[in-house]
Amino acid sequence: MAHSAHVNNDSCQTSGLSCNLNNLTCGSLYTVQVVAMGDSCSSVPSWPLKFNSIPCPPQNVSAQVSCSSNTLTVSWDAIGDADHFLVSLAAENGESELCNTTNTVCFSSNATCGKTFTVQVTSVREHCRSVHSQTQSIQSAPCQPQGINGSVDCVTNSAWISWLDAPGADSYTVSGVAVGRNDYRANCTTSTNTTCEMKDLACGVLYNFSVLAKNSECESQPSAPISLETAPCSLSAITAVPQCHNSSILVVWDLMEASKRNTVYTATAEASDYTLLTCNNTGTSCSLQEAQCGLHYTIIVAASSDACSSMRSPPSRVSMEPCPPTDVRVNAACEHHRAVVSWTPSPVAETYHVVAEAADGHTHTCNTSSTNCSLSELHCDEQYTVFVTAGHENCSSKASQNITLNTGPCQPTGLSVTYQCSNQSAMLTWTPSGPAKDYYGCAQAGNGDMLYCHSTNPSCVINRLDCGTVYNFSVQASDGTCNSSFSDPVQIEAVPCPPAIAEVQLFPVQEEIQVMRFSWTQITCGDTEYMLTLTGSLLGDSQALFELSSYWTNVTYFEFPLPCSSNYSATMKSRNAAGMSDTSMPVYGTTAPCPPSGVVYTGNSSFATVSWNASVFAVSYTVYDNSITPKVQLCSTAQLSCSLSNIASSDLAITASNAAGESEATNVTKMVTHARRRRDLQEQMSLNGSISAPMLDVTHTTSTVISITWSKVEGASYYSLLVIKQSRSHEHQQLTVYGESIMLTDMRPNATYCISVLAIYGDASGPESEPICVQTDSGLP
Repeated sequence: MAHSAHVNNDSCQTSGLSCNLNNLTCGSLYTVQVVAMGDSCSSVPSWPLKFNSIPCPPQNVSAQVSCSSNTLTVSWDAIGDADHFLVSLAAENGESELCNTTNTVCFSSNATCGKTFTVQVTSVREHCRSVHSQTQSIQSAPCQPQGINGSVDCVTNSAWISWLDAPGADSYTVSGVAVGRNDYRANCTTSTNTTCEMKDLACGVLYNFSVLAKNSECESQPSAPISLETAPCSLSAITAVPQCHNSSILVVWDLMEASKRNTVYTATAEASDYTLLTCNNTGTSCSLQEAQCGLHYTIIVAASSDACSSMRSPPSRVSMEPCPPTDVRVNAACEHHRAVVSWTPSPVAETYHVVAEAADGHTHTCNTSSTNCSLSELHCDEQYTVFVTAGHENCSSKASQNITLNTGPCQPTGLSVTYQCSNQSAMLTWTPSGPAKDYYGCAQAGNGDMLYCHSTNPSCVINRLDCGTVYNFSVQASDGTCNSSFSDPVQIEAVPCPPAIAEVQLFPVQEEIQVMRFSWTQITCGDTEYMLTLTGSLLGDSQALFELSSYWTNVTYFEFPLPCSSNYSATMKSRNAAGMSDTSMPVYGTTAPCPPSGVVYTGNSSFATVSWNASVFAVSYTVYDNSITPKVQLCSTAQLSCSLSNIASSDLAITASNAAGESEATNVTKMVTHARRRRDLQEQMSLNGSISAPMLDVTHTTSTVISITWSKVEGASYYSLLVIKQSRSHEHQQLTVYGESIMLTDMRPNATYCISVLAIYGDASGPESEPICVQTDSGLP
């Protein structure tokens, strides 16, 4: 048979007559019931038994000591139901019980001086104790110092006080008060030693000295005092002057009143390292030799060898010049043209003077009272000799050992950046910098991203630039030890490349205008726009220039209309957030030629000649028969005339062509001979004999002006010029001209005029010239 015990929500099982219940909570009331269990059933629970668990330990235990009475006070917070509390105190000599109390505070006057105690508090209920509270430590007041001794140093007029180590003390303070003279006081504090020097005591005064021990909690009672009397001073004050860099001190005094001439005066100097120097003389001065740099000296003069006699002077204190600073170090900040010089402090030094002398004669200095100093505005690419001197009052030390400082290379200058948009790289070049062994180029974007390149020569390439980003480029030089500052930045935009024109598509000429579509390659760069620009001239006239530009667009084509017979140069630019690209390589071309002008048809249906004026940029001309569809080509030539035979049609047209296309057609007009009554050739020959007709020439034609010249006819009084406009009305005019040339103005544009001339002799006229037909220009810009 097994048994099961239940305590509140906990339980245990056993085949015996007892079992252990674990994990009970302190300060709690529990109810226990036992159940007997068989193979298939269990008994009813036993009569409930109630009990309390152990009490809980006190919390927030604190301990305080009263320094004046060495009384210890312990307090705590009670938790749970406790009958009383036990407080224990443990020190180096074992554990003792302080008190048994029902309160939450305990007092003890047995806190021995110089001890560190640990305090624990236990809760008790009936016969049950809690676990100990958290341990608290407390230090009692240090014990009163004992074994006080003292002696007087008659040279320095100081007192040395010693004592035995006081238990529990962390530090000591020695106090001295002159008997009957509260204005004469001296103090000395030490942390680990049990001796202390009381300096600057008055001459011939009785002092009481006592020692006080301290720790972090309390001060001890003052020790029993001891009395010491300082040496008397009956001689007047003395003057001591250190002889800088001469290892001596000149001591000067006044003779005592009624002193004997053979009285020997002895000067004694005690150094800060407690070594002694002496000199004597029957006069009023002597020189203390072998004085060392960096030491303080206390000097007295006595009228005998007894420095503590009444025949002594008050002490005089001087310092020799500082020793040269040692362990001088230089830490250069090359990019800022600065260097920090540091050194080991020199005893007695009050100030330091740092000098840096350059090989080129420049000198930089700084003064400080600390053991480091910063030299600024150093010259780059320079070697400096650096040394330090220490100063005290009117003396300075000898210079320290020299240290060499090599400043870094100068900042690179003349930085030039060439951006290669094709591979998104930049070539950096600059002027070499002195002793530099390495150069580091840098490209910084606006978001802080950095790209670098390294070179031993004054040029390098930075790759992987981000198209569309603005970069600040700079370069830094290094000699292997020191880096220069970065050069002045050069800002370059990683702009896209200009696109290349890939295709020019030409549309047929309409109304003497030809539309051209320009297409170009897409640039691999985000948010890129393009602009197409055309420049050129009209009709090959260098005075008739034009310039056309598209708007900025993100498509890769644009259409422009241009007049016929125009030449052009096409260029491209691209842009994005970084800026605008360079201009692309130009693409040259011309539009199709304008229709031929000045077309003349001479002859008959059996044989005829068609002639015309040249059309700008035309390379060939074609005459068509327009009477049938499709039109039939009658001739094609690069010349300005074409011969035809057996012409069945009267509807003829001519065009001009080049690589850009074919012009619109000009109709061919058959010439009509002017019906003018002429003299019979036989009669004319009889009158004029062998007189020939003038040779006519048209030298220039525009839209409104025709310039005409002809050959001179001997004996002619003047000339008669006949101008016929080829139209339905055959408008004509006859002009009298004196001379062999005329300029016809106010002509109609795009009209055909036939011109002939004859010479006039008094009442007779010579033969008429062969007519020339010309067509004026259309007058388009």
